[in-house]
Amino acid sequence: MLINIHSHHSSQNNYEILNSNHLLPDKYFSFGFLPTVQNELIKLHDLESIITHQNCLAIGEIGIDKTYSKTLDKQKELFIKQIFISEKYQLPILLHCVKSWNEIAEIRTKLNPKQPWIFHGFRKTVLLESVLKSGTYISIGTAVIWDKKLQECVKNIPIERLFLETDNDLNYTIMDVYAKICSLKNLSLQTLEEQLYKNTKNTFTKWEIG
Repeated sequence: MLINIHSHHSSQNNYEILNSNHLLPDKYFSFGFLPTVQNELIKLHDLESIITHQNCLAIGEIGIDKTYSKTLDKQKELFIKQIFISEKYQLPILLHCVKSWNEIAEIRTKLNPKQPWIFHGFRKTVLLESVLKSGTYISIGTAVIWDKKLQECVKNIPIERLFLETDNDLNYTIMDVYAKICSLKNLSLQTLEEQLYKNTKNTFTKWEIG
């Protein structure tokens, strides 16, 4: 069972969560407002109407992106509102974090959320200790296949805190990511599959998987 927790493209894999900008009644999906969404398009009651669908397993991507021109205060406001919705409906969060871990960590400490957070597409290797210490899960994407620094970093990520994804990449499959992680951590595919299955069951509690 190869579980892909974040993909923008549907595949033959039955165990994937598609990131979507609308309701997907026939697929498991995540939904949330990125920090790049314009204010006039943000209707949080629309978010609630979508994330309460039985197939919505997470809120995301949401977070803070300092490469975007919108003011930081506006991004924080949107992020915090969605955190409260995550807590209300007991759904995990898929984090979009671009040059903003300090701000996100500060918000996490202040709000002390109970729902799991997952740093998706993690590549900021210097942040590993801080992210793990915060209690945040880490999702590794296809960059691990070629990024040497990330490969070294992965060796220090406990598999109990790990997820895998393909994000927007069409050049590699989730099997490619699993195979690379197995090689880097000297694990059998069965061992990795079994642990990520446990991680999924414990985190995405609405997912009727296996």
